[in-house]
Amino acid sequence: MSDAPTTTPRRPVAQRLREVAKDLFYRQGIRATGVEELCRVAGTTKIGLYRAFPSKDALVASILRDDCQEMACWYEQAKAAELPPRERPAAFLARAAAGLRRPGFRGCALGLAIAEFPDPEHPARKVADAHKRKVRDFIRQICAEAGAAEPEKLGDSVLLLMEGASASAAYLGNEEAASSLERAGQILLAAALPPAREP
Repeated sequence: MSDAPTTTPRRPVAQRLREVAKDLFYRQGIRATGVEELCRVAGTTKIGLYRAFPSKDALVASILRDDCQEMACWYEQAKAAELPPRERPAAFLARAAAGLRRPGFRGCALGLAIAEFPDPEHPARKVADAHKRKVRDFIRQICAEAGAAEPEKLGDSVLLLMEGASASAAYLGNEEAASSLERAGQILLAAALPPAREP
């Protein structure tokens, strides 16, 4: 048996850049994070970055697509087969509140990107806007399945509660924003959904 030390293979440049960019973009902002800093922290050069991604905008869009996939996983769980349809909107709000309580949460990554890029034709905006519309459709659907008389209006109200809580976490604090979301959500759903059936 050889006594030669083993070394861990270095991750590809594209993977290192994505990991670094995801962290820096979220913590300090996309525009505030320059290419030089990305390359320095990822241990590569500008040439390495532009070989992996055609532009910083392309890297941003790639990171946001990852965020979309992660978010889709958690909100799809609110539609679990074993969960009665009437309980799904509440489950969705509970998951949103749990997200607000995550350590380091400073707002929805997609919402932050929308605020940074006012041009709806920017690659980052196209990714973020499409996902937000998908979430809106999803909430409306689970509200309809829950028996809401006006599922589109209820769904939009739920979405606005969630977006407002996310935006207010910075100045209210994550716990207060999450608790407020839960309280307001319970009141809204109780008023808008038919009474639960007796078992």
